[in-house]
Amino acid sequence: MMRLVIGAKWSSTWTMRGWLACRLSGLPFVAETLYLSRPESKAKLAAASPTGLIPVLDHDGFLVTDTLAIAEYLWELAPGCAIWPGDLRARTAARMSASEMHAHFAELRGAMPMNLVKRWPIANGIPSNAKLLGRPGVEAQVARVQESWRQTRAAWGAAGPYLFGAEFCFADAMWAPMASRFRTYSVALAPEAQAYADAVLAHPLVAEWVGGAEAEARTIGWEACAAWP
Repeated sequence: MMRLVIGAKWSSTWTMRGWLACRLSGLPFVAETLYLSRPESKAKLAAASPTGLIPVLDHDGFLVTDTLAIAEYLWELAPGCAIWPGDLRARTAARMSASEMHAHFAELRGAMPMNLVKRWPIANGIPSNAKLLGRPGVEAQVARVQESWRQTRAAWGAAGPYLFGAEFCFADAMWAPMASRFRTYSVALAPEAQAYADAVLAHPLVAEWVGGAEAEARTIGWEACAAWP
């Protein structure tokens, strides 16, 4: 059986995506959590991952690193699974969307680390996140995320709430941590972008991961998950 080494559910964006890829593949796997903040984790990480990064998929000793590579490997093992759309052009567009998320938005991601168990404070109905949005590049990247969602849904999403219609695919999985960031940090979105983010966060697989993150936080202590940038 395949083994997926992941990080903490409440904060690890890439392992969330890797786990979603495994679930979308329909193939059996086990997930092993490695908490990177623990003293013994450095040695365990070196043993588990040749790049020193997670997630890493171990399939009979063959190690697949990088989340996109994991998704593509799983697709090759189970072609036609829910990772990518069935239509060639839609599948190519989904790969382009996933790749944009994979390669960009460093400033936004740095300003708003994923935290699935906290909510940015709101005073008098107004979130106090102006300093975050005011960091160089962040506001422009928030706008680009929304425009990317709008463009993809306009071309492919008429049949349902996700980027490619009625079926949640790996492109949606790639954007799921971004949708969670916008919720965590109370970022105001255009109505259609908000509707898409809500649909992604309500998907059963995403909700399962978030539920696991909340259970994890109760185990390791909410205060350990409380830091803000």
